Amino acid sequence: MLLLSNSDSLGFAGYIHSRRKQETQLSKQASFLDIKFRVTRDVLGEYQDQMVQSNTLMEKTKKELDTLTKDLSVAKTFIDKKKSDVASCKGDRKRLTDEIAASDSEKKHIQSEFVKEKSQWATEFESLKRQLELQSTLCKYIDKNSEEGRKLCHISEEPQKPKPKEIPAEKPKAEEPKAEEPKAEEPNAVESNAEQPKEHVE
Repeated sequence: MLLLSNSDSLGFAGYIHSRRKQETQLSKQASFLDIKFRVTRDVLGEYQDQMVQSNTLMEKTKKELDTLTKDLSVAKTFIDKKKSDVASCKGDRKRLTDEIAASDSEKKHIQSEFVKEKSQWATEFESLKRQLELQSTLCKYIDKNSEEGRKLCHISEEPQKPKPKEIPAEKPKAEEPKAEEPKAEEPNAVESNAEQPKEHVE
Protein backbone atom coordinates (compact mmCIF):
# COMPACT_ATOMS: atom_id res chain seq x y z
CA MET A 1 0.00 0.00 0.00
CA LEU A 2 1.36 3.33 -1.07
CA LEU A 3 1.29 5.95 1.62
CA LEU A 4 1.13 9.57 0.56
CA SER A 5 2.37 12.42 2.51
CA ASN A 6 0.22 15.34 3.40
CA SER A 7 1.79 17.53 0.78
CA ASP A 8 1.28 14.95 -1.87
CA SER A 9 -2.34 14.49 -0.87
CA LEU A 10 -2.99 18.19 -1.11
CA GLY A 11 -1.32 18.36 -4.51
CA PHE A 12 -3.34 15.41 -5.77
CA ALA A 13 -6.56 16.90 -4.43
CA GLY A 14 -5.73 20.18 -6.10
CA TYR A 15 -5.11 18.40 -9.37
CA ILE A 16 -8.38 16.53 -9.18
CA HIS A 17 -10.26 19.70 -8.36
CA SER A 18 -8.62 21.49 -11.26
CA ARG A 19 -9.51 18.64 -13.59
CA ARG A 20 -13.11 18.61 -12.42
CA LYS A 21 -13.36 22.36 -12.85
CA GLN A 22 -11.88 22.06 -16.30
CA GLU A 23 -14.30 19.22 -17.10
CA THR A 24 -17.21 21.32 -15.90
CA GLN A 25 -16.11 24.21 -18.09
CA LEU A 26 -15.64 21.91 -21.07
CA SER A 27 -19.06 20.39 -20.44
CA LYS A 28 -20.65 23.82 -20.28
CA GLN A 29 -18.77 24.88 -23.40
CA ALA A 30 -19.86 21.73 -25.22
CA SER A 31 -23.45 22.28 -24.13
CA PHE A 32 -23.29 25.90 -25.33
CA LEU A 33 -21.76 24.82 -28.64
CA ASP A 34 -24.45 22.17 -29.01
CA ILE A 35 -27.19 24.74 -28.38
CA LYS A 36 -25.48 27.15 -30.74
CA PHE A 37 -25.24 24.44 -33.38
CA ARG A 38 -28.91 23.59 -32.98
CA VAL A 39 -29.92 27.25 -33.17
CA THR A 40 -27.67 27.76 -36.17
CA ARG A 41 -29.11 24.65 -37.81
CA ASP A 42 -32.65 25.85 -37.18
CA VAL A 43 -31.84 29.33 -38.48
CA LEU A 44 -30.11 27.80 -41.49
CA GLY A 45 -33.17 25.63 -42.09
CA GLU A 46 -35.40 28.69 -41.93
CA TYR A 47 -33.06 30.46 -44.33
CA GLN A 48 -33.20 27.48 -46.66
CA ASP A 49 -37.02 27.44 -46.46
CA GLN A 50 -37.09 31.15 -47.12
CA MET A 51 -34.69 30.66 -50.03
CA VAL A 52 -36.93 27.97 -51.52
CA GLN A 53 -39.96 30.19 -51.07
CA SER A 54 -38.03 33.11 -52.54
CA ASN A 55 -36.96 31.00 -55.52
CA THR A 56 -40.55 29.83 -56.03
CA LEU A 57 -41.81 33.39 -55.75
CA MET A 58 -39.06 34.52 -58.11
CA GLU A 59 -40.04 31.91 -60.69
CA LYS A 60 -43.68 32.87 -60.34
CA THR A 61 -42.79 36.55 -60.63
CA LYS A 62 -40.64 35.82 -63.66
CA LYS A 63 -43.54 34.01 -65.35
CA GLU A 64 -45.89 36.85 -64.52
CA LEU A 65 -43.29 39.28 -65.83
CA ASP A 66 -43.04 37.32 -69.08
CA THR A 67 -46.83 37.31 -69.38
CA LEU A 68 -46.99 41.03 -68.66
CA THR A 69 -44.24 41.64 -71.22
CA LYS A 70 -46.25 39.75 -73.85
CA ASP A 71 -49.43 41.60 -72.88
CA LEU A 72 -47.52 44.86 -73.02
CA SER A 73 -46.26 44.01 -76.50
CA VAL A 74 -49.82 43.15 -77.63
CA ALA A 75 -51.15 46.33 -76.02
CA LYS A 76 -48.41 48.37 -77.69
CA THR A 77 -49.27 46.82 -81.07
CA PHE A 78 -52.95 47.55 -80.44
CA ILE A 79 -52.18 51.14 -79.45
CA ASP A 80 -50.02 51.61 -82.54
CA LYS A 81 -52.85 50.25 -84.70
CA LYS A 82 -55.35 52.55 -83.02
CA LYS A 83 -53.02 55.50 -83.53
CA SER A 84 -52.78 54.56 -87.21
CA ASP A 85 -56.58 54.23 -87.40
CA VAL A 86 -57.01 57.61 -85.71
CA ALA A 87 -54.58 59.20 -88.16
CA SER A 88 -56.42 57.54 -91.05
CA CYS A 89 -59.78 58.70 -89.67
CA LYS A 90 -58.43 62.24 -89.37
CA GLY A 91 -57.28 62.08 -92.98
CA ASP A 92 -60.65 60.70 -94.11
CA ARG A 93 -62.45 63.33 -92.05
CA LYS A 94 -60.43 66.11 -93.66
CA ARG A 95 -61.05 64.61 -97.11
CA LEU A 96 -64.79 64.31 -96.44
CA THR A 97 -64.88 67.85 -95.07
CA ASP A 98 -63.17 69.12 -98.22
CA GLU A 99 -65.55 67.11 -100.41
CA ILE A 100 -68.57 68.43 -98.52
CA ALA A 101 -67.28 71.99 -98.85
CA ALA A 102 -66.70 71.45 -102.58
CA SER A 103 -70.18 69.92 -102.94
CA ASP A 104 -71.76 72.85 -101.10
CA SER A 105 -69.90 75.28 -103.33
CA GLU A 106 -70.96 73.39 -106.46
CA LYS A 107 -74.54 73.20 -105.15
CA LYS A 108 -74.62 76.96 -104.59
CA HIS A 109 -73.19 77.51 -108.07
CA ILE A 110 -75.81 75.21 -109.62
CA GLN A 111 -78.60 76.91 -107.68
CA SER A 112 -77.34 80.31 -108.82
CA GLU A 113 -77.17 79.14 -112.43
CA PHE A 114 -80.63 77.58 -112.11
CA VAL A 115 -82.06 80.84 -110.81
CA LYS A 116 -80.46 82.70 -113.72
CA GLU A 117 -81.70 80.16 -116.26
CA LYS A 118 -85.16 80.18 -114.70
CA SER A 119 -85.28 83.96 -114.88
CA GLN A 120 -84.17 83.86 -118.52
CA TRP A 121 -86.75 81.15 -119.31
CA ALA A 122 -89.50 83.15 -117.63
CA THR A 123 -88.50 86.28 -119.55
CA GLU A 124 -88.32 84.35 -122.83
CA PHE A 125 -91.64 82.64 -122.11
CA GLU A 126 -93.36 85.94 -121.40
CA SER A 127 -91.85 87.41 -124.58
CA LEU A 128 -93.02 84.44 -126.68
CA LYS A 129 -96.41 84.57 -124.99
CA ARG A 130 -96.79 88.26 -125.86
CA GLN A 131 -95.65 87.57 -129.42
CA LEU A 132 -98.17 84.75 -129.81
CA GLU A 133 -100.95 86.87 -128.36
CA LEU A 134 -100.05 89.72 -130.69
CA GLN A 135 -99.71 87.34 -133.64
CA SER A 136 -103.04 85.71 -132.81
CA THR A 137 -104.70 89.10 -132.59
CA LEU A 138 -103.21 90.22 -135.90
CA CYS A 139 -104.12 86.97 -137.63
CA LYS A 140 -107.76 87.71 -137.01
CA TYR A 141 -107.50 90.69 -139.37
CA ILE A 142 -104.93 89.41 -141.87
CA ASP A 143 -105.87 87.88 -145.19
CA LYS A 144 -104.77 84.25 -144.87
CA ASN A 145 -105.11 83.75 -148.64
CA SER A 146 -102.10 85.96 -149.29
CA GLU A 147 -98.59 84.54 -149.07
CA GLU A 148 -97.46 87.23 -146.59
CA GLY A 149 -100.45 86.51 -144.35
CA ARG A 150 -99.76 82.78 -144.36
CA LYS A 151 -96.10 83.36 -143.49
CA LEU A 152 -97.00 85.76 -140.70
CA CYS A 153 -99.62 83.42 -139.25
CA HIS A 154 -97.43 80.33 -139.91
CA ILE A 155 -99.94 78.70 -142.25
CA SER A 156 -98.18 76.18 -144.46
CA GLU A 157 -100.94 75.69 -147.09
CA GLU A 158 -103.45 77.98 -148.67
CA PRO A 159 -106.95 77.39 -147.27
CA GLN A 160 -109.07 75.45 -149.73
CA LYS A 161 -112.25 77.02 -151.00
CA PRO A 162 -115.39 75.02 -150.34
CA LYS A 163 -116.63 73.19 -153.45
CA PRO A 164 -120.29 73.63 -154.51
CA LYS A 165 -122.49 70.59 -154.08
CA GLU A 166 -123.26 68.71 -157.30
CA ILE A 167 -126.90 68.04 -158.12
CA PRO A 168 -127.71 64.51 -159.15
CA ALA A 169 -129.01 64.38 -162.76
CA GLU A 170 -131.64 61.76 -162.06
CA LYS A 171 -133.74 64.07 -159.84
CA PRO A 172 -136.88 65.11 -161.71
CA LYS A 173 -137.24 68.51 -160.13
CA ALA A 174 -135.78 71.23 -162.35
CA GLU A 175 -136.00 74.07 -159.88
CA GLU A 176 -133.73 72.46 -157.23
CA PRO A 177 -130.50 73.58 -158.92
CA LYS A 178 -131.77 77.12 -158.58
CA ALA A 179 -132.20 76.59 -154.86
CA GLU A 180 -128.62 75.32 -154.68
CA GLU A 181 -127.17 78.25 -156.59
CA PRO A 182 -126.66 80.43 -153.49
CA LYS A 183 -124.54 77.61 -152.00
CA ALA A 184 -122.34 77.68 -155.08
CA GLU A 185 -121.66 81.32 -154.41
CA GLU A 186 -120.38 80.59 -150.87
CA PRO A 187 -116.72 80.80 -151.93
CA ASN A 188 -117.32 84.39 -152.96
CA ALA A 189 -118.79 85.09 -149.54
CA VAL A 190 -115.80 83.47 -147.87
CA GLU A 191 -113.45 85.48 -150.01
CA SER A 192 -115.28 88.69 -149.18
CA ASN A 193 -115.17 87.79 -145.47
CA ALA A 194 -111.46 87.04 -145.71
CA GLU A 195 -110.80 90.32 -147.47
CA GLN A 196 -112.67 92.44 -144.91
CA PRO A 197 -110.01 92.08 -142.19
CA LYS A 198 -107.39 93.13 -144.72
CA GLU A 199 -109.26 96.36 -145.38
CA HIS A 200 -109.60 96.88 -141.64
CA VAL A 201 -105.84 96.51 -141.14
CA GLU A 202 -105.09 99.05 -143.85
